[in-house]
Amino acid sequence: MYDGQNIIVLDLETLHSAEDLPTGWDDKVALGLSIGAYYDYQDGHVHWFDTLSLYDTMRHLVSRTPLMVSFNGIGFDYALMCAVLRRRADMSLGHQEFRRSMLELCDQFYALAAVSYDILAEIWRVDADRKYERGLNSLDALLLANHLPAKSGHGAQAPRDWWAGRIADVLNYCQRDVWLTRLLFELICQRQGQLMRGDGRAMQIRYVTVEQSKPCVTIT
Repeated sequence: MYDGQNIIVLDLETLHSAEDLPTGWDDKVALGLSIGAYYDYQDGHVHWFDTLSLYDTMRHLVSRTPLMVSFNGIGFDYALMCAVLRRRADMSLGHQEFRRSMLELCDQFYALAAVSYDILAEIWRVDADRKYERGLNSLDALLLANHLPAKSGHGAQAPRDWWAGRIADVLNYCQRDVWLTRLLFELICQRQGQLMRGDGRAMQIRYVTVEQSKPCVTIT
């Protein structure tokens, strides 16, 4: 649908499960990063990143300034990426120049994330009162309500699979979530922002358009 456009769809998996930590989802550094992936509409490929390649990945995205598409990226994925990089910066006390560049990169990445397209954030923008209603706004609930393929597992299992050495399972799970988020994103855009929720009711949210003559990606 948006082939060749400067758009990516991103998702990541944590190193530890929130269910196994006393701080739950609050401590992004404790959750850590095992693997992340993004689909790039410009080249049609999935690109992977981990803790060691996180700096280069974020620097590449900031330099390219794509429209970043996610499901809860603003509230979670992007925040976790910056938290992990800031932690690395704090541990680089003997390399002040590199530390400064990492902190500057986090600020630049936050600015890019602020103008991203986060499907969950768009839903919450329209109906903040029902943000946490069970079975209404989860990715799986939205996929099923809109007759799209379901998720293949649960995010809490991915860290346990990672530590058990089932790395391929985690990679496949992460890649499938990227693919599913992409399907949902494209469906929303095709329907000009109309989305069915987990309760079977339709809602209208902002969506992405591309003016082919420029081309220019905008959120409508």
